[in-house]
Amino acid sequence: MQNREFNLVASDGTFLVGRFWKPSGYPAAVICLVHGIGEHSGRYHSWAQKFCNDGFMVYSVDLRGHGLSEGKRGHIDHLSNYLDDINSLVRRVKHNWDDIPIFIYGHSMGGNLVLNFLLRKRQDFSGAIITSPWLKLVHPPSPIVLKLAETLDKIFPKLIFHTGIKSTQLTSDTNEQETSDNDSLMHGRISLRLFNELHKSAEELIERSSRIVIPVFFAHGTRDEITDIETTRNLADKLGETATFYDAQDAKHEIHREPVSDKLFESVTCWIDLVLKRVEHAI
Repeated sequence: MQNREFNLVASDGTFLVGRFWKPSGYPAAVICLVHGIGEHSGRYHSWAQKFCNDGFMVYSVDLRGHGLSEGKRGHIDHLSNYLDDINSLVRRVKHNWDDIPIFIYGHSMGGNLVLNFLLRKRQDFSGAIITSPWLKLVHPPSPIVLKLAETLDKIFPKLIFHTGIKSTQLTSDTNEQETSDNDSLMHGRISLRLFNELHKSAEELIERSSRIVIPVFFAHGTRDEITDIETTRNLADKLGETATFYDAQDAKHEIHREPVSDKLFESVTCWIDLVLKRVEHAI
């Protein structure tokens, strides 16, 4: 397996750092992975290795304001900034590997972003994998606080808050909790603008989700204390036959770091294989 860093420059000139994991043989497909808030692509090393061992290549990028990429920690001016970062990654992958199937994968905030990317940018992927997406928070702010945040955004859009997310909410694995707590590239910041952009975009994509026509695999932990599983389930139901929903029993937010991760991986790869067979049959 090869594991290397690479550089990208977004459309507005922001310098981004990405990583790829390539299996020893020619990959059966490529997965473009989009991380969640406060984390970075390097956190997915072990998860990407599993895909490589199964013959899939994985590409990821540190979104602006995350990891080794440029940008103010936890802040963007508009959601389109993140979508442009994703587009830069997808263009690199499409340029290098357009002869094989490409899947797009988003976790948590990354799930929100990937769904918005499919709605606003492009859907020329074999399928999408969405885990624990930020569609609705388990403990959302009250309507009064939301209105206040919207008003203050016009004056102090870069005002930074702590997300309040604890490693114990991410996973029940104590070793993974310690790793997250000691990761110097992790941050727990979110600006008023970023929160408002994510909140509004989640509402919009739920309303317009019927426009997503490619196969989507949704997964959510039943013990997620951060993002709401029922909202994810309802979105999958709304998409109908093109969507698959997997409820990870007794799992917290980062399903891929939970004891059920092997079952999740098996379900994801079986779904990918099924999608690829359908593509072959259609051809």
